[in-house]
Amino acid sequence: ETFHATSPPGDFQTAWSRFLHDGFASHVQSHDQAPPSFNANAAGSLVQSSWTLPPSPTRDSPEIVLAGSYAMDDGRYANNGWLQELPDPITKLTWDNAALISPSYAKKLDVQTGDLLQIAINEKSVRGEPVGRELVLAALVSPGHADDSITVPLGYGRKMPEFYELPYAGGALKERPGIAAQSGFNGYLLRTAANPHFAVAGGQGIESVQVKNIGRTYPLSITQEHFSIEGRGLVREATLEGYRANNEFAKKIPGEEELPHPPPSLYTHPPLDAPQQWGMSIDLNVCTGCNACVIACQAENNVPVVGKLQVAHGRIMHWLRIDRYYASKKPYNQDRGEWPENPEIVQQPMPCQHCENAPCETVCPVNATLHSEDGLNVMAYNRCIGTRFCSNNCPFKVRRFNYFDYNQRPVGKRKIAGALSIYEEYFAPLTTKGAPDTIKMQKNPNVTVRMRGVMEKCTFCVQRIEEAKIAALARAGASPDVRIPRDSFTTACAQACPTEAIIFGDIKDPESRVSKLKRQDRDYRLLDYLNIRARTSYLAHIRNPNPKMPDAENIGVASLEEKPA
Repeated sequence: ETFHATSPPGDFQTAWSRFLHDGFASHVQSHDQAPPSFNANAAGSLVQSSWTLPPSPTRDSPEIVLAGSYAMDDGRYANNGWLQELPDPITKLTWDNAALISPSYAKKLDVQTGDLLQIAINEKSVRGEPVGRELVLAALVSPGHADDSITVPLGYGRKMPEFYELPYAGGALKERPGIAAQSGFNGYLLRTAANPHFAVAGGQGIESVQVKNIGRTYPLSITQEHFSIEGRGLVREATLEGYRANNEFAKKIPGEEELPHPPPSLYTHPPLDAPQQWGMSIDLNVCTGCNACVIACQAENNVPVVGKLQVAHGRIMHWLRIDRYYASKKPYNQDRGEWPENPEIVQQPMPCQHCENAPCETVCPVNATLHSEDGLNVMAYNRCIGTRFCSNNCPFKVRRFNYFDYNQRPVGKRKIAGALSIYEEYFAPLTTKGAPDTIKMQKNPNVTVRMRGVMEKCTFCVQRIEEAKIAALARAGASPDVRIPRDSFTTACAQACPTEAIIFGDIKDPESRVSKLKRQDRDYRLLDYLNIRARTSYLAHIRNPNPKMPDAENIGVASLEEKPA
C-alpha cells in the first residue's frame, strides 16, 4: 500500500517487481532541496573532541568495558547449545556471562566469584534530562584483569518469545511455557550510542559510575577445576634464550628427583602389530586456546549438550578439553585466597592420550575398554556396564559418563517442585523422552549415539580411520598394498585447528608429519614416570620476550622450579 501511494509510472505489477529487484524506488524523489555542505569549522571541533581522553577510572568510579562475547558474539548465537556450553578460553565459564574484575578490585568491593554486583551509570540525555542505567550481574574474579575496571561480555540475557517445546523435548510438553529469559545478563542495558564500548565517569554525557555488592549470589557453571590434574609438570615452556642454552629442557620434569623410578608393568596387551600405528602431536607453541577443536569434536562425535545444571555437577561431556593454567614467577596458593601476580596464561589441549599401557583397561571388569592392533584405546559401548572404574583410574581425567540419556532428554530448567529444586528433564516419571527428527539428522551417522550408563571418550576419530581403511582396500583391488596413503586424512580436531597445532598420523612411518614432529627436541609425553607410554605427545612452548620490557622476567615461567630459600 505504501508503494502504491507513491504512484509508480506504468504497470503497477511491473514497477513492483522492479522495486523488489532493485531494492529502491527510482521514481521517488528525495525531499532534500540541496546537497549537504561541508562545515570545516564544525568538523574540526568534532575531531578535537573525539580525541579528548576521558578521565582515568578510580576505585570509587571504575570504567565499564562492554565487549563482545567469545561464544555468543553480539547475541546472534544465543540459541546454539554447543556455544552456550563451550567453556570460555580464559574464565572457563559456561551458559552465562559475568562481570570480570581483578583480584585487588574484588577485595576492595568485598566480592568473590558468584556474588551479585549492581552497576549504576548516571548520565544526561541530549535534552539535559537525567538518565539512570542499572544492571545486576554476577562477578567473576579474573587474575591479570586491569584494576578499577569491569568487563561485561555482551550477547547474553536476551528475552525470547513464547515457544511450544524445549530443545530435544519432542513437542509433548504438558503446558506452554511463557516468556523466559535466556541464560546470562543483558549488558546492552548499559550501552548507549554515545558510549558503545566503554563507560567511565566524565565520558560523553556520563556523570558517575557506581558499583556495589548487593549481598546475594548467583550460581555459575565453571569447568576449570572439574578435571584438575595440575601440579605434575604438564606444561613445559622456556624462553628462547633458555631453550638455546638447554634444548633438552622439555624432557625434564620439575621435581623429578623426588619421583620413583618407572614401575614395571604387570599388564600385557595384545601385540601392536598392525602395519600402521596412529599417534598425535600437539604443538603448544602455536595453540591459541581458541576451542575450535572442542566444537569440531562435538560435531563429529555426537557429543551431547547437557545443560547448565549438569555442567555445574561436573558432568560436561566434551571429549577434548582445553586446560588453562596461570603461571606466575611469585609462588601463590589459591586455596589460601592468594592470586597470581602479573600472571601469564598457558593453554593445553587434553584429549585421550591413548596410552599403550592404559590404566583404564586394567580395571574394567567386562573388558569394555581395550586396545586395538593399531594402537588405539577403544570402547565397546555394548559391553559397558557403567562401573566408572576406568574414569577413576585415568590419570588424565578424559573419560565421560552418561548419567542420563542426554541425547533424548530436554535441556532446560523447568522446575516441577521449586522448593525441592526438582527439574522435569531429570525426574523420570515426568520426563518427555525422544528427539525431533531435526535433531536426529544433526547426528553423524558413522558414530554411535551413546545412552545412559555408558562411558565414552576420544577415539582418535576411529570412524575416519576405518573409512580410510575401506577406501585403501577398494583402491588396492588385487594388490597386496592396502596401506592408507601418508597423511591422507586426519581427525576432526586437527582438521579444524586454524594454526595446525594438532597433527595426527602414522607414527610408524618415519616420513609422516607426526613422526617428524615427535623427533623434535621439544617433544615430550605426559606422566611418563607412570610407564603409561602415551601415544599423544606435546611440543614444549617457547616464548621470546623482549628483555628490555619491564615484564620480561614474568614471561616463560610455567616450568620454573621453586627453589628453597
